[in-house]
Amino acid sequence: MILGWGRIAEGLKCRLRVDSGWRSRGMRRWVWVVVVLVSGGGVWGDFMPLLTTIGNPGNPPDQPYLKYGNPDVYVGAVGYTYRITTYEITVGQYVDFLNHKARSDPHGLYHPDMADPLLEGGAFILRSGEEGSYVYTAVAGKENQPVRYVSFWDGLRLANWMHNGQGDGDTEDGAYTLTNGIWLTRNPGARWALPSNDEWHKAAHYDPATGEYREYPNGKDTIEEPSDETTPRELNFGDTPLWQHSVVFTSVGETTGQSAYGVCDMGGNVAEWTDSLNPPGQGHYRIVRGGWYMSASNYLARDGWVSDDPSAEGVGYGLRLVYLVPEPGVSGLVMVGGGMLLGCLRRRRRWC
Repeated sequence: MILGWGRIAEGLKCRLRVDSGWRSRGMRRWVWVVVVLVSGGGVWGDFMPLLTTIGNPGNPPDQPYLKYGNPDVYVGAVGYTYRITTYEITVGQYVDFLNHKARSDPHGLYHPDMADPLLEGGAFILRSGEEGSYVYTAVAGKENQPVRYVSFWDGLRLANWMHNGQGDGDTEDGAYTLTNGIWLTRNPGARWALPSNDEWHKAAHYDPATGEYREYPNGKDTIEEPSDETTPRELNFGDTPLWQHSVVFTSVGETTGQSAYGVCDMGGNVAEWTDSLNPPGQGHYRIVRGGWYMSASNYLARDGWVSDDPSAEGVGYGLRLVYLVPEPGVSGLVMVGGGMLLGCLRRRRRWC
């Protein structure tokens, strides 16, 4: 069964809140998921991702390289409230995107290695049919794993499609104008986007309760590398042992670690593209965060980011998105959120 954008929001909201002990914080997160659908966030299509609100605008920046004697790198300060997808973009979600926008696939949104059974993690998206009428299918059991073999450009096209209302929405302009080339930046008024390095870092490492940055994206300053195949793991990293003996990439809900804000899988599994360029003078590569399943813990740390050619489409590259809208009014929150929260509380008995 594929958990699409809406199904994840519908099915996991109560489980995430109760299992993690984030009762009030999780409830606030679900309010935003509901309200954002109707509150001036632009045209909506068929699917809605589960989002986590990242508040505390005006938080101080982190200086992750200060311990190395370099006080000049600042990251993580964000002056506005935004939302970030609680999980990495899944195989099932990307299949929906492909079936809408890659019937002929002139932009190479589909990578042939997605269907190779011999590569790490095996096949996870199959393509059938002829050019102009391609059909994409998720491999059974992998629908809720993170998509991989996606480039920076694939991420921008997904963001543009979401920004433009999904369906037949344009992939080439909107949040980003792709004709601007390798130095492009996010357009003013973007509603969906790849996270900036600041947005990603804050969601992963900032602790609003203390006003400090945690070393790892599990809300802590320490992390334990998985030591066996069956003990629930905080984050999927460190190469072997593989989860359940043979699972390379964990699915939504299979790890327990969350950032202080409650964002999941920001370390390990797949590394995630940001839309941030390298520092000035260091080329057109884009910053990649979080490490992947083979990464050592230092790649998950506050100072662990790397960068790569935006056209790279490796087995370890995935993504998540941010949603950027003005805060809705209190009246809209009460009118829409109240009824849906009641539904959540009723459904909780089935999930928890």
